[in-house]
Amino acid sequence: SGINAEYGDFYREFNSCNFQSCLKRNFIAENARKAKAAPIRVDPMKIHDREVAKKKEEVTKSYQRGTVPDYLKERVSQWKEEERQRIANLPDPTVPEGHVVMDQKEKEETLSVLIKSKERLVTQLQNMPLRNDTLRLHNTRNELESKLSEIDDAIKIFSRPRVFIKQE
Repeated sequence: SGINAEYGDFYREFNSCNFQSCLKRNFIAENARKAKAAPIRVDPMKIHDREVAKKKEEVTKSYQRGTVPDYLKERVSQWKEEERQRIANLPDPTVPEGHVVMDQKEKEETLSVLIKSKERLVTQLQNMPLRNDTLRLHNTRNELESKLSEIDDAIKIFSRPRVFIKQE
């Protein structure tokens, strides 16, 4: 009825035997035998601690002293690559703010176009008559000479090793 299942056997035996036979019984020895036969309950935390200790021991056995682990080698190479990219993306300190360095190929093409236009203007100037009797000839000669001086200045600029272009 309301008797605990663990103590059920004891109560049944105690009630079935007479008082004298129960007094002769050696309860201590019976308890010792039952304690030896009972399974040993182990704390789950102790089991977990043992497993962790085993794993740690396995790791230390496989560890090679004096060698750098692969993941650290990869991390170092990744850091070097990031640093290289950071340096490559830094603005050039020699370039003025708001300007960009012109490509060498583009600079050479512009220079060749300027030289050809200078040659064309010089031939036009040479084909003009020597006398400047009319106002129109005088103005044309002045206009050609001013264009020629502008082209000479542009050729000086594009002849430099680095040409800076203002960004818009």
